[in-house]
This record gives sequence, structure tokens and C-alpha cells, in this order.
Amino acid sequence: MGWVLSSTLILNGLVDLFVGRWTNGRICDATAAVRMQARAALAVAACFVLFAATPLVPPGWRPGWALATLGGYRLLYPLVDVAQNGLVPLMTGDGPRQRRLLAARNIVSSLAALAVAFLAAPLLIHRQPPSAYLLWSAAVAGLMAVSSASLARAAWSTKPMPVVPMGTTGARRDFPVVLFALAVMMIATTLFRTMEPYFAAFASRRIDILLWGAVGAMISQPLWVLAIGRQGMARALVGMAAMLVLAALLLTGPVRTTGLGMMVVGIVFGAGTSGLWLALWAMMAERAVPGRALRYVGTFTCMSKLAQGAGVLLVARVLARTPDGATTLSDPSSLSSGAMVMALAVMAAVALALAAYGWGISRTGSGGTAARPPRPVRSIPVPDRPRPAA
Repeated sequence: MGWVLSSTLILNGLVDLFVGRWTNGRICDATAAVRMQARAALAVAACFVLFAATPLVPPGWRPGWALATLGGYRLLYPLVDVAQNGLVPLMTGDGPRQRRLLAARNIVSSLAALAVAFLAAPLLIHRQPPSAYLLWSAAVAGLMAVSSASLARAAWSTKPMPVVPMGTTGARRDFPVVLFALAVMMIATTLFRTMEPYFAAFASRRIDILLWGAVGAMISQPLWVLAIGRQGMARALVGMAAMLVLAALLLTGPVRTTGLGMMVVGIVFGAGTSGLWLALWAMMAERAVPGRALRYVGTFTCMSKLAQGAGVLLVARVLARTPDGATTLSDPSSLSSGAMVMALAVMAAVALALAAYGWGISRTGSGGTAARPPRPVRSIPVPDRPRPAA
């Protein structure tokens, strides 16, 4: 199953890369982007509902049905995903405004995570009939299709950005650094989030991390935007790392399965990961070449999904090597529990590495030479001229 999920994620990522390159120079403003995602939204929603209907298919047809509908979803979703993710760099090139827009988007994503925690997770945990989950999936798909169509009908005042040739400015040469940090962060995040349901089922007996993680992400986004604006990205990244280290320490202690402990772990985990996610997206948006934003977005989301695929394989490997599977998550010293703690530590290390890189860039020019502060301009006092007599 790990290979099935991983291969479809890798397929999704490669299509993201193709869509980003195919739209390079073609989709140059927000209006074109929202129209593109609206055209594909209905087909994506249909594939999602058909995949959720797999339990209603005769048993002999289920594997093929599931693979076909999931494959269709993975192939079509990038047409919506890349276009919507490209809206921020297409709407503005101003860094502070980009961060505000990204934070607002992350808050809405946290609301969606809360809906999953309150509505979808209980359907699976309490083993409700397949029809109940199908109704939930149909409601989500319908909301996605309607909102995509509404977005396309909205009035967009943005003008097409001039298509700038692909250059090698200092700000864009370090885009691979952002991609590498994203890959490591997403492998660790996927490991932690994929293990979360098993932790809820066999250790804490509650979905508190998922629930409070969404709350922590939602309330922290405005604070991270404020911190980045006032203290700079590097100092904000150190704060994100501190949050993740705290979550890791709590997961190794006696409070790891208590209600209060899960609430604190969830909030600091949500705050730390959402802050790091905001920072990486902001770095990508700032480096996107005007008029070619979807090329950068497609590459960024491709790397994200390739890393998710690797993370899923890692989870499958950890569970396969654990004698009693996910049930050992109730033991803090087990391989499964250690993997969750290690994932948090890796995310903290990514935040600290980005902070150190940011401080290094602030002291070094784009060509590697030391960045010297500009010489102060000498101001020569000008004597007051006598006013002519009236």
C-alpha cells in the first residue's frame, strides 16, 4: 500500500512539473490562472467522488476501480493545484503582501483540517457505513467545484506581468536551496502526519494532535507574518524551530498521551510546521520570475509531492519493521514513536539551517563576496542665504 500511495504521489508531482513548464509564459496573470483551474475543477471533483465510492463497487472490481480513479485524480489535480498556488506571485511581487496572502490561505487550509478532524476522522474511526463517507466526499467535491467556478467569475484587477527571460540573478540562483529544504521538511512532515492516525488509535485514543494542530496553525499565521516583518525571516525561523523542539520533547515525556499534553503538542506542532510552510512558500514566491510564476510553482509543488511519496514509503518501512505494527506507538521507546520524534527534530533542523543560510546571505553578496554596508553619504551644511529686501 505504501508503494501504491507513493507512486500516485510521484505521478502527481511529475504532472505538476509538466503543467508548470507547459504554462510557462502562457499564464501570466491571475485571471488566466483562475480560469484554468475552473475548467479542470469539475473533472477533479468527479474523480474524487468516484474514488470514495470504491467500497460500493463489487469486490473483484475494487482494486482496479480504486487505482483508475485515484490515477485520474492525480493526473487532473495539478491543473487546479498549480493554477491556484500560482495566484499569490501572480497577484503581487511585494514580499510583505505575498506573506499576508499566503497566511490567509493557510488559515483557510486550517479550517479545512478542522473539518476533517471533526467530520471525516470520526467516520473512519467509528467504522461508519461506506455511504456516509461517500456523502462527506461528495460534499467536499461539490464545495471545491462551486468555489472554483465562483473564483473564476470574480473580478480580477491584476494586469499581466511582463514575461521576463529566465535569468540567473543572485536571488534566483539559490532556488535549489529552497527546494532542498522543502524536500527534507516534507519527508519529515509526511512521516509525522501519516503516523498521527495510528498514534490516535493505539496510544492517545484521541485525535487531539490533528485537532489542535489545525488550531495552532490558524492562530499562529498572523503572528508569524508580524514576526517576519519586524524581526526578519531568520529570527522567525529560529522561533519555529523552538516550537518543533518543544513538541518533540513533549512526545518523549509522560504527558504524551494526556489531554493537556496532546493539546500543547498539537498547538506547537501546528504553529511550527505552518510557520515553516509559510516561510518556504514566501521564499519561493519572492524568487519567482515575473510572468513565469507557474513554472516556479510547478517545480515547487513537484518537489513537495515527490518528498511526500518518499515519506509514505518511509512510513511503510517503519511499520513493516515494527514487530506489532502501529500498536507499538503506545511505547515511547518503540521504533514508531522514535520516528515521530525524529521527524519533529528534522523539521526543526531545517528551520535552523534556513535561518543560518539567511544570516549568511545577509552578510554575503550574491557573488560570494562580503556584503559591506553602504558608505554614509556626507551631508554638507548649506549656509542660509540672506533674503532679498522687499
